Amino acid sequence: MKNKQLQRKIIDAVDRNRERIVETLQDLIRFESIVMTDPTEAGPGERDCQKYLEGRLIAAGMETDIWEPDADALLSKYRGKPGAQPNRTFLGRPNLAGKLRGSGGGRSMLLTGHIDVVPPGELTHWRHGPFSGEIEEGNIYGRGAVDMKGGVASMLVAAEVLRELHVPLSGDILFATVVDEEIGGMGTLAFADRGYQADAGILTEPTANRIAPLCHGILWGKITIDGIGGHAELKARHWDKGGPVDAIALMRFILRGIDVLNERWRTDPRKNHPLMELSNQIIVTQLRAGEHPSSTAGRAEITIDVQYLPSEKDNDGVGGAVRREVEAYVAALSQVDPFLAQCPPRVEWILDADCAEVTSDHPLIDTFSEACAAASHSFQLWGMGAHTDMGIPTVLAKTPTINFGPGEPSQAHQPNEHVSIEDLLTCTKVIALATASWCL
Repeated sequence: MKNKQLQRKIIDAVDRNRERIVETLQDLIRFESIVMTDPTEAGPGERDCQKYLEGRLIAAGMETDIWEPDADALLSKYRGKPGAQPNRTFLGRPNLAGKLRGSGGGRSMLLTGHIDVVPPGELTHWRHGPFSGEIEEGNIYGRGAVDMKGGVASMLVAAEVLRELHVPLSGDILFATVVDEEIGGMGTLAFADRGYQADAGILTEPTANRIAPLCHGILWGKITIDGIGGHAELKARHWDKGGPVDAIALMRFILRGIDVLNERWRTDPRKNHPLMELSNQIIVTQLRAGEHPSSTAGRAEITIDVQYLPSEKDNDGVGGAVRREVEAYVAALSQVDPFLAQCPPRVEWILDADCAEVTSDHPLIDTFSEACAAASHSFQLWGMGAHTDMGIPTVLAKTPTINFGPGEPSQAHQPNEHVSIEDLLTCTKVIALATASWCL
């Protein structure tokens, strides 16, 4: 957008709406839109949060669509594809879409995010109530402040400001907030399946206002190791004479093997990307073993989070090739130990969340570069180390989508999660400028 006068009007309007941005985020945080451990249950504030946003969209002149997806139908249609998760329900967990129509003939922009948040955890770790939206030293505190209601607040006010300024947009602005992102992305799958698409998209996940044109895919898996239980204080027999065989000792062996593989991946070109700060890793996130304080553990379980890059996706758009790579490694590792060679560990996959990449020569990247310059904000390309929902709109809905949002990503899921008001303001300016330029 070369119109400097319009750019100045947009920037000044966002500055005038500073309090609106702050109050919007506070309102959103106060909805306890928690994703439940049981995915067949609705979080206590998911519907109310979406209804609040729907009211704002209607007031901004948008056509709205709020619906509860059919999880069974989606799973049947997309089984094995990105976002298709079993055992879901959307009762009380609606998706929301809004459309601000342009005059016609221009490029459309999708502004999207999720409103579900992870549970707050131990409340004594919080300086303020996790759903209070308190302000301290220029920061807004609360669960979801960073991940990712801060981004939702920014994209909402950016769209409202463009509407109120009567910016002559030719293309449509498509606004979407989904549920279920924190447990697999089926809400975004439902959005794409409903037929919504645009010429480009902005997913306002926290990037510290860096442009992240790719993210990691993730695989959640569980490695189950069977030993032979027995009395821990007595001399053990050989394993083929009845044992016992300590599953915790076997677990240590597998964990050391994972460490070795991670070290190999650090320098493997297939496991690295120039925009990513770290190589792919197999991250051990949970351990479980043992039945009694005086008994040798008869079973152990290792829960893992395995990262993969867009270049590693299989023909279904997910991480099947990486799943097989991990399975083959665990099988080969087990051959080193005589007992594991006879009783190999079992690898079970719990979740496969896909990834995507928008290439640096896409015109949306140039649009963001210009918007950042107009907002006096440094332009930086960065690889999103965590998973986001960007793959589904990018691939399934043919909407090239980048991550761009306020807040330090490391704040996500932590107690005392907070985002600075200045980050929110900058993000809102860049989104408004980029959207106006794209849709003019």
